[in-house]
Amino acid sequence: MSKQPLIDQLDLAVTQILVNPDVIPPFVDASLVDLLQLARDLREVPRPDFKARLRSELERKASMSTKTVQFRQGFRTVTPYIVVAAAEEMIAFVKQVFGAEETFRAGSAQGSMHAEVRIGDSMMMIGGGAAYTGPTKPATIRVYVENSDEAYRRALDAGAVSTLEMNDNLGERFGCVQDRFGNQWIISTPLGPHYLPGYQRSVTPFIYTQDAARFIDFLKQAFGGEELLRVDLPESKVKHAVIRLGDSVVATGDLREESVPSLPTMLYLYVPDVDAVYDQAIRAGAQSIHPPTDQPYGDRNGGVTDAWGNQWYIATPL
Repeated sequence: MSKQPLIDQLDLAVTQILVNPDVIPPFVDASLVDLLQLARDLREVPRPDFKARLRSELERKASMSTKTVQFRQGFRTVTPYIVVAAAEEMIAFVKQVFGAEETFRAGSAQGSMHAEVRIGDSMMMIGGGAAYTGPTKPATIRVYVENSDEAYRRALDAGAVSTLEMNDNLGERFGCVQDRFGNQWIISTPLGPHYLPGYQRSVTPFIYTQDAARFIDFLKQAFGGEELLRVDLPESKVKHAVIRLGDSVVATGDLREESVPSLPTMLYLYVPDVDAVYDQAIRAGAQSIHPPTDQPYGDRNGGVTDAWGNQWYIATPL
């Protein structure tokens, strides 16, 4: 038995194994044999293909940290997607009330449709159609307009019903309506310069939910959301919060008895790297709708559903 300290024996033996991996040096203490066999088995780890994949992944992540999204014209990071059977009438409603401009429409052989409309500086997607038989996806949306009183009256003339009369509060003049398709609209005009970047966009999705604090954590973990504003109630509920996603924001808060109803929402989310963000959302607890796939309309996208039933279609332009 060698009288060298065990650590010196191990160091010398590992050096010899790297030169001749088929022989365990005879001079080592018997207690080191198992360790040396393990060292021999691991001598080629990581393999070159693993190193190449790791380098590629690290380079991709480094690129993602500085890459910006080349949006399609008119689009921002977050775009609400409303799905209703009466899609034609829905498009007519937003044109009449908000002066929306239809920029794209496509139909399927089955009779369903997809349309894109511009409202101010933002976009909205509308899908469905008379032949559509799937679940509807109404939404709660805050729309900034030049004159909220006039837009509010146009909404009532177009068949919506008032859920909150026009009032001045929180630096805005606003009122709320529900259209006949189930969507909730917060129609607002700012009374002065806005204090939150991104919150002054023409269209902002509002996502009321149970356990809004956990939902905010999900937005941070899944999509890198940044909390811009949060007002908590004494009973550990979130009264109102604004979370930045890219160049856009979403607003959220806990449902209250007198609040608008919970409307699981569909959103289209542009990101620099759809594959990385899709994986991140899955790790944050979302369930896959479909993995990232190159689409014929020019985006690579993947879909997930969060624990509150909201659907997120994550996309990167090709």
